[in-house]
Amino acid sequence: MNRKISYGTKPKFTAKDKDMFSRGNYECHVLLQNRRGEPVAISQNNDPDSPVWKVEYGCSCLVFGSYDEAMAYCKGRFFDLSGKPLSERDE
Repeated sequence: MNRKISYGTKPKFTAKDKDMFSRGNYECHVLLQNRRGEPVAISQNNDPDSPVWKVEYGCSCLVFGSYDEAMAYCKGRFFDLSGKPLSERDE
């Protein structure tokens, strides 16, 4: 996971930053943030033989079998980029 280094005010992530979190066989589809404003990337493996979803934040990486399982894990734990809890989002 790449880190933005910023001097001064805390950096704000946008949907355009998803490309920064795509690497190797994984493409970032959703970018969220934790309580401290640090990035949380939800990525899908592009390999058709291994279509897994990965949730990365801090030094942690969890793997799920579907997008719905990954989002179920994230609800109640993480926030969208505007700071709104995922449990309040309609998806």
